[in-house]
Amino acid sequence: MDSRKYNIISMKKTNLTLLILMISLFSFGQQTYNHIEEFGNYRKNWALVEKDGLLGFITSDGTEIVKPQYNRILLFGDYRKDWALVEKEGLLGFITSDGTEIVKPQYNNILLFGDYRKDWALVEKEGLLGFINSDGTEIVKPQYNNILLFGDYRKDWALVEKDGLFGFISNDGSEIIKPQYKSVKDENFMKKIQESKK
Repeated sequence: MDSRKYNIISMKKTNLTLLILMISLFSFGQQTYNHIEEFGNYRKNWALVEKDGLLGFITSDGTEIVKPQYNRILLFGDYRKDWALVEKEGLLGFITSDGTEIVKPQYNNILLFGDYRKDWALVEKEGLLGFINSDGTEIVKPQYNNILLFGDYRKDWALVEKDGLFGFISNDGSEIIKPQYKSVKDENFMKKIQESKK
């Protein structure tokens, strides 16, 4: 065999090997997704991505801003400005418009902010109710079976029920009257309400 032909074949094999190696190295750090939505549907320069059934976001330069980990992501602003409701394994939480998980998915249900009190959302966890605020902080730990609207009985108070007993929380989240009365018509309960008005 002509040594020149051998050198050309050898060079082609080397070049091919280098090309395969370069492609492998380049692809190694790249994410692959099953589906990429159109950019801008959720946020400007963001696209919803799906990988193995889980959702996240990438930016227009390909940066993964939210790792695919959620089963569902609602639009930003549906519940609170710059927040998107997320669902992970049946539990709800929120991410912010910079991709930060501000409320870890832990609630079975979350109502809209402002339904009960401005900047508060009623949350349900394992059948019990409480509140989170607009910072993502749990103001009232889910512990009540029922919570009525603030002001129904007294300004800035909400009637709460826990294990069939009634009490009140204030608009700062503190328990004013511990749930201990069997009925809202209980004489002692009404007396406590009247005393608090003085």
